[in-house]
Amino acid sequence: MNLGMQLGTTQRLEQTLTPQLRQFVAILQKTSLELDTAIKDELETNPLLELDDSEPMEDREVRDDELPDSGAELKEDHPDDYDDYDSSDYSSLEDSAMVDRGLLDGDADNIDYERYLNDGSMNEDAPFKDLNAPSGDADDEWDRPIKDSEKGLQEKLRDQLLLWSGTRELLEQLSQAGCSEKRFRSLVEYLIDSLDDDGFLSNDNLGLNARRASEDAFVNEIESMLRGDVALDDCSLPVREAVHVLQGFNPKGIGARDQKECFLLQAYAIPGFSPLAIKILETCYEDLLVLRYAKIGKALGVSTEEVQQAVASFAKLNPHPGFLLSNRLVQGKIPDLKIVNHHGKQDVEAYRSPMQKRLKVNKTYESILKDKNASKHDREYVREHLKKANDFIKALDDRCSTMELVMRAIFKRQKDFFTKGPAFLKPMVQRDIADDIKRDVSTVNRSINGKYVDTPYGIFELKSFFTSGVKQGETLGAEELSSAMILDAIKKLVDEEDKKKPLSDQAIADKLKEQGILVARRTVAKYRENNLRILPASQRKRAI
Repeated sequence: MNLGMQLGTTQRLEQTLTPQLRQFVAILQKTSLELDTAIKDELETNPLLELDDSEPMEDREVRDDELPDSGAELKEDHPDDYDDYDSSDYSSLEDSAMVDRGLLDGDADNIDYERYLNDGSMNEDAPFKDLNAPSGDADDEWDRPIKDSEKGLQEKLRDQLLLWSGTRELLEQLSQAGCSEKRFRSLVEYLIDSLDDDGFLSNDNLGLNARRASEDAFVNEIESMLRGDVALDDCSLPVREAVHVLQGFNPKGIGARDQKECFLLQAYAIPGFSPLAIKILETCYEDLLVLRYAKIGKALGVSTEEVQQAVASFAKLNPHPGFLLSNRLVQGKIPDLKIVNHHGKQDVEAYRSPMQKRLKVNKTYESILKDKNASKHDREYVREHLKKANDFIKALDDRCSTMELVMRAIFKRQKDFFTKGPAFLKPMVQRDIADDIKRDVSTVNRSINGKYVDTPYGIFELKSFFTSGVKQGETLGAEELSSAMILDAIKKLVDEEDKKKPLSDQAIADKLKEQGILVARRTVAKYRENNLRILPASQRKRAI
């Protein structure tokens, strides 16, 4: 057996991604907010990229000359025009946008560099301008220094702790237990750091204070209590009082160890709260979770109607008190595409962010490329970053055109949705769109995840147009109804049902059958629980 080195040839077929294609794929899958961040990062790293401030931006969307002809115009009277587009114009992802851009544009000779270097600006009033004043151009606000964000949950509770002052009796008891006021405040801070986003005490962050825990016996006791190894009533006075101090902060319910305790803390603090409702929380919480009103009434010696009235008072309680102090940002839906109406004909338009519209190559570097006295290193540097800048801009254009191409194909297949309403959404899978536009399924997937379209019926994520179907019969070629249509029908039935006698899953299936929708009871149950998050009939029943 020859184990030595050998030289041979093999033949194989493989596909490799060019750096430009890799960049396009990365840009395509970004959401609108992520795309703006990527543009900012590129502006910071590539000196040849800048934002064009020479003229104000128009209040417009993408112009026809900014995007390639990615499909025939969508017309009401010519529904089949889409089939006439030539997919050969998009032979690969790299060539999906034919954007003709010059190497460098403009003339750098008209800049007064002496004046620019003297005051750092071409604006005579710039040295005396209030930099904190709002800009007249909304597009300039992105690079303005961001103000300090609002304090979070832990910071706001620490502020309340600073205002807390214990009674002389309490401080004496703590001192006798070997805990000074300073140490006691540190225990409350430790509990504050152990809160989750809902405002509940959690042991998820205990590992962060392992060193401190080994030195402080009270902290060790807190950890044991949070893990459930020791009941709070069995803990030492400093630990018990630290928990009570935290639970006394606002909003009420903060510092609870479970949902039951959270509700009780709030109920105790609300003047005139139903005594029966408090008693139900204290003694019949497990039965309350499954709405066993009759059993609760029998255990407390009251009628079922009284139990239902007491349960209605729980609407005053907040199951997530921590959210009231949280500073978490709510991310809105920013549409990437829009269905517009041009002279009675619907069409698809793509949005471009203000930064993307203004992004261009810095023309002042043109002189370096033309200067024969410039060093080879300088010219190579400019040439390299120029290529990166053009590749980045082209990737942005390709993203825009590809998403528009995908949306046009969706529009063609879901025209009833856009003309008649969401109830007419048809079953569709990503393979259908990929075949229509002659692209890979992965490209379609990247184009729809996290991307939104503004329609006459609201803003929808593109992937919401892709739904499974339910066959209306066992025969070959039986009609398929979209799961979205069935979900909408189920939700409407539940919303309109008699709250004293809610519909069972079988009753919902029977009513859907009356509407011409054939769905099995188990399918109704699956959609109700997994998709609509609606409780079963026994738990939806309530007194009116």
